[in-house]
Amino acid sequence: MTTPPAAHGRLDASPLELPARPLVSIVIPCLNEEHYITALLDSLAAQDYGADGIEVLVSDGGSTDRTRELVREYPSRFARLELVDNPRRITVAGLNEGMAASRGDCWIIIGAHSKVRADFVRESVDALRRTGAACVGGPIETIGEGTAGLAIAAAMSSPFGVGNAKFRYAEEEGEVDTVPFGCYHRKVWDVVGQFDETVDGADEDSYNQRLIDAGGKIWLTPAIRSSYYPRRTFKALAKQYWEYGAAKGTLFQRGRPLQPRHFAPTGMVLGGPGLWLLGRFSKRARRLLWLFAGVYIAGGSVMAARAASRNGANPVLTFAAMATMHASYGAGFAAGWWRERSSTR
Repeated sequence: MTTPPAAHGRLDASPLELPARPLVSIVIPCLNEEHYITALLDSLAAQDYGADGIEVLVSDGGSTDRTRELVREYPSRFARLELVDNPRRITVAGLNEGMAASRGDCWIIIGAHSKVRADFVRESVDALRRTGAACVGGPIETIGEGTAGLAIAAAMSSPFGVGNAKFRYAEEEGEVDTVPFGCYHRKVWDVVGQFDETVDGADEDSYNQRLIDAGGKIWLTPAIRSSYYPRRTFKALAKQYWEYGAAKGTLFQRGRPLQPRHFAPTGMVLGGPGLWLLGRFSKRARRLLWLFAGVYIAGGSVMAARAASRNGANPVLTFAAMATMHASYGAGFAAGWWRERSSTR
């Protein structure tokens, strides 16, 4: 069985202290992000923490658009801005390449399809110091672009769409199992080690579980704010959630603990056809299938309408986006689990 890199020591063995004004390393994995990278760099340069206290490592997987040119030509006000090559062209490898080049006292992963509020870095560092957590983060606002993008954003901001992934909608501070764009104490890298490059698509979730296993705490606070631009088409959304599901299925087969929300879509994907087959011989199975389908459609429609009302999305398309996420994730989970199981026989 393939195993992730082992931890070296414990995160709860001693207090996680920081200097008075720590250098913050920000790692941005990207590939062909010419439409987003400049806006992200602008939001980082505008931090009230001071750009001179931030180093930015853009880990690029060989972009063929203007991404690399835009990074090289950016009028840097940072302590350091560096374009790092990621020859493997997968996110987890990009994270490792960026971290290998980093020098900060704490570090943050940020997706290229994102922007952060002007106090993002300062609030992150303050929360890291105040809570003593190994990693801190905050809620993420999902901003849709276009008719389909608005529906996808609404779906990704609803508990029905994403389960109990609190960083998508929570407004209360507390301990969680993962956060987006987390700010990590440098010691996490020394103790937990590199990201697992055998699994792409569950990079932060998998890493954060290893952090917790090593005695670390992850804290969510609403003061840390960022925004994310989701996929603009249902095809791209389906591909994204298939990859997420496949990564989780792989981790499950390897014995990694998962949350109940990670299993629900797979239960739907496998349970529905299973009941349909049984329904050819059993009236009870047919009734269960119709009951579950009715509950899913009715409950999903209500939640989709509620989510769509917040950003002006089409409620029918929002429900379609939710169903796309669930079906793609569930099928991907089963495929990832089976592939990993077959490879370890």
